[in-house]
Amino acid sequence: MKLLLVEDDPLNVEFFVDVLQRDGHTVTVERDGIAGRDRALGEIYDLVILDVQLPGLSGDQICRQIREAGIRQPVIALSASALPGQIEVGIDAGFDAYLTKPISPVELRAAVREWGAGDRNSLRHAP
Repeated sequence: MKLLLVEDDPLNVEFFVDVLQRDGHTVTVERDGIAGRDRALGEIYDLVILDVQLPGLSGDQICRQIREAGIRQPVIALSASALPGQIEVGIDAGFDAYLTKPISPVELRAAVREWGAGDRNSLRHAP
């Protein structure tokens, strides 16, 4: 699968990329919210994985903007903070799933398998 990972923590990037590439995925990385949003709007991915707290734009803002642009690909939030109110804000922004860090390789792989399936071209824009 072709994945977009938007994450600013270098150790998390290294961990996520290592796990996902070992499973055969192609991973594009952006390290700030604005670049991540622009990449999500400009290219087609099977799955977008967003950190919630990013420089430039938050993951919630990015998700909301790409949903408003009509992009329907699955988007997963990754956050160190999983308070009920914050999860509700994320789901309202358009996230398909809200995962908490730290996340194990098993949990990450399971989420990618669950949410990354589907036809990229049919998901690009809402009808």
